[in-house]
Amino acid sequence: MNKKEWIRNGLYLVVAFIAFSLSLFKFDNPVWITAWIAPVFLLRFMRNSKWILAVISGYIVLQIAVFTGILPMMTMMDTTSIKADFSFMLMMQARSGMLFLPLSFLVPFILDKALNKYLPKFAASLIYPTGVVAVELLNSLIFGTLNTFGESQFVLPPLVMTSSLFGFFGVSFLVAWFASMINYLWEENWNIKKNGYSVLIYIGIMTVMLIYGGIALAFPKRAEKNVLIAGITLENGFFTRMADSGLYVTEIFTLHPAEIAELMSSPQSHLDEIRQKTLEAIETGARIIVLQEYALSLESSFADSYLLQMKNLADEKDVYLLVSYARLLNQNERNDRVMKNVSILFTPEGTVGWEYNKAFPATGYEDVMVEAGPENIPYIDTPYGRIGQVICADMLHPHYISQAAEKKIDLLLVPSFDAIFFTPLITFGSGYRAVENGFTMVRIAGDGHSAVIDPYYRHWAGQNSFEQGSQNFYARVPVVSHTTFYAIIGFTFPYIISFLLILLIVLAVKRAVKKN
Repeated sequence: MNKKEWIRNGLYLVVAFIAFSLSLFKFDNPVWITAWIAPVFLLRFMRNSKWILAVISGYIVLQIAVFTGILPMMTMMDTTSIKADFSFMLMMQARSGMLFLPLSFLVPFILDKALNKYLPKFAASLIYPTGVVAVELLNSLIFGTLNTFGESQFVLPPLVMTSSLFGFFGVSFLVAWFASMINYLWEENWNIKKNGYSVLIYIGIMTVMLIYGGIALAFPKRAEKNVLIAGITLENGFFTRMADSGLYVTEIFTLHPAEIAELMSSPQSHLDEIRQKTLEAIETGARIIVLQEYALSLESSFADSYLLQMKNLADEKDVYLLVSYARLLNQNERNDRVMKNVSILFTPEGTVGWEYNKAFPATGYEDVMVEAGPENIPYIDTPYGRIGQVICADMLHPHYISQAAEKKIDLLLVPSFDAIFFTPLITFGSGYRAVENGFTMVRIAGDGHSAVIDPYYRHWAGQNSFEQGSQNFYARVPVVSHTTFYAIIGFTFPYIISFLLILLIVLAVKRAVKKN
């Protein structure tokens, strides 16, 4: 490689680094187009470089890009932050997958470099996108769907709508395939006339997908009913109370249950505020009222008496009231975690519609203190359609949320509590589950972005607590639901794509052996 080629290859790497950093740094300022650009140049760099240089440089670029992408988390490191030692932070990073993200991102690039020269050009263009889908499938089963190509495209509703066919995996495939196609043309000196048929296949598929998405957006199913829903939010001081203790996280977890209750329990002023805001919502005409995730933290014996008051309120005022709180476990209730993340639905008849424990506590920090509940989405039939519920990070697990389609849920209530660095990304990403499974999502975020998103990715209402404060959120919600193709086939598409990757690997190995 001569000096000019070194410089050119270095520029490819720099562009890839900048684009990947911007594509991950999308918490506050989405730069969706960089998700299309970044892999184009990293593929170019890795194909042109020797193995050791390609792998080491690619990993370093992705590692630094991931670090750059999570820099907004540093804004949380202030006087209200919880003390944590190095070993705990390392454990959090490992459990959250942050230590493994760069390596998993690199795998499709390595597969492309290893196999592309042994396959016909068109078949070689499929290595990278099939590798991306296979990696995202594995990550989604373990860590959830954050940091995927598919969910980076939430600003393009026609493209998002295609996830009703194949899930977000289909969007990821199209974005990643674009990078391979550009490199395919690049290596053929942009000879469209000679290689046009292969490119036309990609353009044709993309065009069909966008036409489908556009038609779905233009002709949505009409809502036959609607309901006024209120979201109750407040500044709950959940983490502030932990920080004010001056104790490290690991020390807090080893306290006696009575000491944890004294440290973490919500003050009477918060209980009064919740009741007052609930009464305001009732007077406004809300028929379904949803408290944010972690609205209160209550010691278990006191929680039962407080919940009885809320149950009587729902009965007296003839409303559906979803109370979300952290249940601080006593010695008899505790297993290996100090609390549960719980929601209880009280009905207008004065009964308990369900009690739900968060199935997937957020990996890397919440799961070290919160006991996971059973993976079963509850639901009941109401005059406003069939309503069900999950909590916050549960929405990042598409294999779990598919239950909402199986159970024909119309409105999925999602109490949430988001950090500023995930706002509004996590809300818009969660909206993919509504499109995939054909329900309307009502996400009520104490910290974060509350929103109503229907199966056509229409945003009926939104409120960002970081901008507008902790005020009641109101939305006249159209009850819209329908059966999607994705709900019928489930994970069939990513499984087929993963099988295709295996076939490509086998074919490439056979051709390599025959060639040598």
